[in-house]
Amino acid sequence: MTEFGNIFLEYASLAALWIMAISLIFPLYRLFKGPTLSDRVVALDQIAFINVGIIICDVFYTRNAMLLDVVLTVSLLLVFGSMIIARYLYKKQNEND
Repeated sequence: MTEFGNIFLEYASLAALWIMAISLIFPLYRLFKGPTLSDRVVALDQIAFINVGIIICDVFYTRNAMLLDVVLTVSLLLVFGSMIIARYLYKKQNEND
């Protein structure tokens, strides 16, 4: 890769990192102000996925590929955790009906 490509990738990943860090404000607000439990669960999931994106940007910025294992593990845990919580909320809703 050329020197320009390296510099561009570095600045682009740094800009994306800052944008994602700022975008954490909105789901944090929904997490604390959410009227229902499902709103809070979705906000927590969104925060976790933004954190995965931040780790990926850090991989591009520092060129440390070892963090990709962390991203894969966290993503799998997030998917399974979301399915478990959705099933719990579904059963809880059917009990109340």
